[in-house]
Amino acid sequence: MKTLSPKEHKRNATATGAFFITATVTAIIGVILYDPILLDPNYLITGVKNSNQIVLGAIFESILAISAVGTALMMYPYLKNFNESWGLGYVCFRMLETVFILIGILSMLAIVTFSNEYVKLGPSEMQSFQITAKLLKTTRDWTFVLGPHFMLGVNTFIYSLIFFKSKLVPKQLSILGITGAVSIFIGSILEMFGVISPSSGLILVIALPIAFYEMILAVWLIRNGFNWNAIINEQ
Repeated sequence: MKTLSPKEHKRNATATGAFFITATVTAIIGVILYDPILLDPNYLITGVKNSNQIVLGAIFESILAISAVGTALMMYPYLKNFNESWGLGYVCFRMLETVFILIGILSMLAIVTFSNEYVKLGPSEMQSFQITAKLLKTTRDWTFVLGPHFMLGVNTFIYSLIFFKSKLVPKQLSILGITGAVSIFIGSILEMFGVISPSSGLILVIALPIAFYEMILAVWLIRNGFNWNAIINEQ
């Protein structure tokens, strides 16, 4: 890593924390704004009535995607300093998470477009639109499982393990990250096999540890930055 001053390291840590907070907040807002499509069985009707709300949700999720990339770019120089292969692995899985988020956004926007056309159709034409819209909604559901759950679990486990070994942040915080990563990863596997639903309250409980971890980590980085002694020892 290029030699940086303590002030520059602190600035990088603050930016990383800000990206984590932005990602969590925009993810929550995005899901809430998607409710007319995600929760209503007649989503092709409610979609056109709430099209601006869905588009706003897509904007928030786009900010989520940008923030996810931001955390990867800011943390990679520190992670690769301790283990280059694992650091690169973190970036790759974080980018895959972002790709799934973007596919989900496209699916939701496509449903809005379909809903706008759907209300203009006659009864004989509606069935094909319903089938396509259901496919798009199913695609979005799977991207949510594979991105913000499965891939998030993998990349969080990688960087938390590096944090644990490098002592860039307190070990207790790293352990919370590893625990949260394992929890959401197991949750995503259960979702894939249909044991639990992506919209169930249980998956929210399973996701709580990683959500708490990201918020605590963000506040820690903004207030304290990365452990300066750990950085010095590896330079």
